[in-house]
Amino acid sequence: MLPPMTQLDLDLTPFVEDHAGSNLSPSGIVAVAERGALVSSLAWGDDGYGESTKFRVASCTKSFTALALLALRRAGKLTLDDEVRAHLPELTLEAPAGWPTLRIRHLLSMSSGLATDNPWGDRQEAASRERLGAWMSAGVRLLFPPGSAYEYSNLGYALLGEIVTRAAGRPYRDYVMSEIVVPLGLSDTAFSAADLDGVVQGYHREPPLPGRPGGWTPQPQSAPGAFSPMGGLYSSVRDLARWADLHLGREAPEGAAFTSADLVEAQEPLCLIGASQAEAPLCGTVVTGYGYGLKVERFERHGTLVSHAGGYPGFTAYMCWHRPTGRTVIASANGTHSAAPTLARKVMFEIMAGASGAPAEARPWPETVAAVSAIDARVAGAGEGDARQLAARHAELFADNVELDFPLVDRIDHLRRALVNLGRVDAAGPHAPPRFERPCRASWQVRADHGRLELFLELAPVAPFKVQTFSAVAVNGPGRVTLF
Repeated sequence: MLPPMTQLDLDLTPFVEDHAGSNLSPSGIVAVAERGALVSSLAWGDDGYGESTKFRVASCTKSFTALALLALRRAGKLTLDDEVRAHLPELTLEAPAGWPTLRIRHLLSMSSGLATDNPWGDRQEAASRERLGAWMSAGVRLLFPPGSAYEYSNLGYALLGEIVTRAAGRPYRDYVMSEIVVPLGLSDTAFSAADLDGVVQGYHREPPLPGRPGGWTPQPQSAPGAFSPMGGLYSSVRDLARWADLHLGREAPEGAAFTSADLVEAQEPLCLIGASQAEAPLCGTVVTGYGYGLKVERFERHGTLVSHAGGYPGFTAYMCWHRPTGRTVIASANGTHSAAPTLARKVMFEIMAGASGAPAEARPWPETVAAVSAIDARVAGAGEGDARQLAARHAELFADNVELDFPLVDRIDHLRRALVNLGRVDAAGPHAPPRFERPCRASWQVRADHGRLELFLELAPVAPFKVQTFSAVAVNGPGRVTLF
């Protein structure tokens, strides 16, 4: 379940004024949505940006291409572990003989080994399928073994688009429009400006030079072609808010070619990009990965942010959504390299920072709650009776690996020795409630006369869901001793 809707109390004016003052684009817009509905937006400039204005979303298109692949997998037309050459036999790869085979999953996750190609790839959209085939046949060189590292590749998504065409038995653009865009009611979204009304003009900035005034010059837009799968779509903040809500809600419409499970999988990282400190006003670490046409950032203190940026001659765009708050932020600016992602992220970070603490903990399994209660009782009674009899009596709570990993009788012995310093355990006394980091995990504290026990358990993934991990740390003043 997503969190309940709350009134937006963030004024977009200072963000837009600061960004517009940098003169990175003639015009643009930033919008905030909740549950697919726009709750606030603010535009700048004279080019007519509004909530239904169409603009180039560029590489945000990759998330549509990825979902098309998942839909074709669902239809049995391919698997993500298929060798790429099984679908594109003319592809000639230049790579050492001992390297892993290039698979569809590697192209999706930007771990194919193909070199970054933004300046070149951004100018190839109108290339024909024949031209793409000639490039494939001439030889494509890999930088590293597929699956071993991250490297952003537009060519990789052009290859995925060709795979969609061949697996679906119809052109890539027709498949995406008929199976994804139209069923979702995304009426502002298409691959050609000719199919839409109210497309904003894109610009390129010329520097002022002697004899030339410089300034913004209109940027002609490329036509659809073999590279459309990597960045060819036009859309609006209204439609992108609906696209984000599809992923936030993870509920596929009835009759869709994809399922809710596909939407969950689409937002899982497949390839690690790196880890860093979160930018202010956020805090803690953030681990970033690339999934299925989407970037996934897991913030230690603020939950998961899913996003993608798009940059094309004449436009930049950005979309991101934050599941703990249910909020989406979208930005577009009609200038090349106009930093729309920076604007959108500043707004989203303020939203994330203003949320109440860290993301809500997962709802625990009933077996997890029962296991915490049972272990509380067993810890309180650890000092009574024969250790072997106690171990035999409590064995039914634990999975079979627990005894093999560290026998219960030894755990009881370690616990008894710790209680010499800790004193009497008060399992029923006041203490903080357990934390459930995952539905199957719990960590909690039990107070004693002279310290406390810090306990942790994790359940096995198969019925009857017994405890597979049970650890305890004794804390007495400044001393901490791991018991097991």
